[in-house]
Amino acid sequence: MPVLTTGSYILKRVNKALAPQFLHISLRAHEFLSSSALPPSLNALSMLPVAQRLVSIEVQDEYRQLTLNAKSSGSAQDTDITSQISNAWESFVDQTWNVFFESRHQRLKAEEDLQMKSVEEEVQRQMEIKQHKGRQNRDSSFNQRTKELYDKDEQTAQLIELGERRVQVLDQYLRPALFPSSSPNDLSRPLFQHDNAIQNNNHDSFVKWIRGEYLIAKYGPFVQRAVRRYPQLKDDAAGLSSGGVVAGTQTIDGEEVEVPLDMILPSVNDVRDGFEMEGWSQVKAPYSSLDSDDDETDMQIADATIDHVIHHQLQGQIAHSGPLNAYFEMRRREDSYELWTKDYIFGLANYLLKRIEEMDRQSTTQSTTHQLETIVLDVGAGDGRLIYFLRRALKEIMSSSNSSQVRSIPKSSRQPKRKATPKRDMNTQHQSTLPTLIATDDGSWKAPIFKNKHIQVEQLSADAALQKYGPSSNEEEGEKRTRLIVLCSWMPPGVDWTRDFRHNGLVEEYILIGESDDGTCGHNWLTWGNADFNEQFQTEQREGTNDGGTQKGNDVIAPYLADGYELVELQELSLLQFSRFDCRRSRESRTVSFRRGSGKS
Repeated sequence: MPVLTTGSYILKRVNKALAPQFLHISLRAHEFLSSSALPPSLNALSMLPVAQRLVSIEVQDEYRQLTLNAKSSGSAQDTDITSQISNAWESFVDQTWNVFFESRHQRLKAEEDLQMKSVEEEVQRQMEIKQHKGRQNRDSSFNQRTKELYDKDEQTAQLIELGERRVQVLDQYLRPALFPSSSPNDLSRPLFQHDNAIQNNNHDSFVKWIRGEYLIAKYGPFVQRAVRRYPQLKDDAAGLSSGGVVAGTQTIDGEEVEVPLDMILPSVNDVRDGFEMEGWSQVKAPYSSLDSDDDETDMQIADATIDHVIHHQLQGQIAHSGPLNAYFEMRRREDSYELWTKDYIFGLANYLLKRIEEMDRQSTTQSTTHQLETIVLDVGAGDGRLIYFLRRALKEIMSSSNSSQVRSIPKSSRQPKRKATPKRDMNTQHQSTLPTLIATDDGSWKAPIFKNKHIQVEQLSADAALQKYGPSSNEEEGEKRTRLIVLCSWMPPGVDWTRDFRHNGLVEEYILIGESDDGTCGHNWLTWGNADFNEQFQTEQREGTNDGGTQKGNDVIAPYLADGYELVELQELSLLQFSRFDCRRSRESRTVSFRRGSGKS
């Protein structure tokens, strides 16, 4: 054992010494291979992912040591705080005890001939005592809240200090690789050049990695505290990977009891409180405005902080970030962009039921002889959690509606002294039947597969899924039997699936979740209709030619409008969202509906 311990210690010392140099060499090789005419497949020869992994392991080990040191130094202080709380409680009990028995003693000594007068005096005195005790209780409550805030502020200060030390550790590993010569010439490296999109794409994976490492270093301790306070934040997959059922339990029908959603999904208030999000923006800010007032002054290499380098030189977008952003990085999942809350899931479920009812009423007025079956299809569903959560929420809502039981939002979501958030509506009466929910994904993002029989993801591309589950018809009567609503959360960047959604009015409605207009979900023109990204239109305007397909008069027509669909902002749902790239100044993820117009066949 001593030999093994000594060997591990020596190996760690060697790794610590070599990791920065290994990262420097592999980063240089990556820059050379990316800038050359060699095939992209040869970029793997740079060994950059291996170097990044080694650095991640080493800094995490040093973080753990810093945390242990912080805990050992704070143990004496924790004992002192416990003693103060105990003394304050004993003092409060003594005061209450004295007040009670003093009042009782005076009542027993009241003389009989002055009974009426004594009673009146006693009533008056009791009122005064009650008022006094009320003031005492309020003062005690105020003092307790003040102490809690003080303790929280003190703990927050300790976490901030710990985060800063962790950033210093990370800096020691990164700086030799980023600035090997410690001169301004280092900034002329291809890594720091952003003249064209190709150059940026060559280094996207490295920038993503270094951004994540910085956020974990600075805000990781806050995330750990949040997860301890709100276990539902541990991961919404935690209750799914083990089968998603409560061991040894069954319903009256003999079915296994699934883990309650309240134990899997956090509430909006849990997320806001746990990740210290008071004051964070509730609306999306234009991308061009995010850095308008950031300090981008030139700095000497030796004085440049690592956060300045990542944000400005590497365009890593870490300014105005916080524990929420670190949370996503600590999940270590490339497909993790949205944090589902129970408020959002129940809100979306209620919206779907409402829309199905509206569609049913419209089909009735159009002389349809039968009610259409609704299929809700999630394309690019990843691990299938969204459809799984929606299915459970829909069943719970319908069960509550059918039994006419009045249910309210759980107490865990009704926390006092907080800004009110939209409640999940459990009392709405829904008449439609449950839709059929289907999750599909082509598997290209390698999302995890849960050992849960209730989570099924068909391996289908978006196009194949539409072909399989598109509206079916009765061949004899020529009438549609099904209608299709499509969900798509965080469509891959630069691609557009919505053209297939709209082809021949195939989809009644499609709902997009994620960044919009000028973000990284879909194509900003073809998907969202943002004319600033219509390259063809801009080129035709410069050349003075236009085929008439996207322009009417002086106005450009968005593709979804040309196909007969209308855009509807689902603002109430957007307010319940949290995404990987939200920041204090902007809420990035939104929920937007595109509905087929009544005149579109």
